[in-house]
Amino acid sequence: MDRLNPEIIICDIDATITDVNRIAGNTNDSFREEVFAAIAGMIALRRGISREIARGMLEDYANNLVIWWDYNDFIADFDLDAALFWRHLREIHQRALLPCEDAVNMIKYLYSAGKRMYIVSNNPVTGCLLKLERAGLGTLEGTPYFERIFGTNITRGMKKQLPMWKRIIASFDVPAAKMIMVGDNPEEDFKYPAMAGISKSIIVRRDAVETVLETAEGYIQVNSLNEVINLIA
Repeated sequence: MDRLNPEIIICDIDATITDVNRIAGNTNDSFREEVFAAIAGMIALRRGISREIARGMLEDYANNLVIWWDYNDFIADFDLDAALFWRHLREIHQRALLPCEDAVNMIKYLYSAGKRMYIVSNNPVTGCLLKLERAGLGTLEGTPYFERIFGTNITRGMKKQLPMWKRIIASFDVPAAKMIMVGDNPEEDFKYPAMAGISKSIIVRRDAVETVLETAEGYIQVNSLNEVINLIA
């Protein structure tokens, strides 16, 4: 296969750039629970109410009032201490997540090669930045490696929704056929991007035996994102 030469590379975050620290017993559900429990605790302290009532307020806010929220919305609308809030969330991200070193290597290589890279995620923008910070690829203030982060509060959708992908593609003056997607989920990172016109997807399966240049479904499968360095011109 000829080496790929995309104009734009779109990267996923969860289980691609960072993953939950499974050795320490963390799961995606336990990570979300720890984050929301911490936020509810701060609301309870600020309002002088029980954690249970605060958690109900938080879930109602996130599920019904501001569906496409970002973390700073909680700070502003519940009048929380911003310094304390970000310190708690950083501590959770440092403890519960691990960087995927092959992804970090890939991103630094592609950046040094002058490739235009973007993030598309089911996290809000500051959630993406906290995870990139955990991977050593940025801070809460931004990242030099990615030109833009398409978080849920920007896209107003999730990666399993075709209209969301169409909105993302409409943000560029580059045709979808000149973009590739790098992720870990064949449905979210291949099926829906392909339906929207993105030409290729590279899916990492770190438990796979070898790289497959084209699976039966039509995506490239690698067992390490270090392989991407050899696939992209």
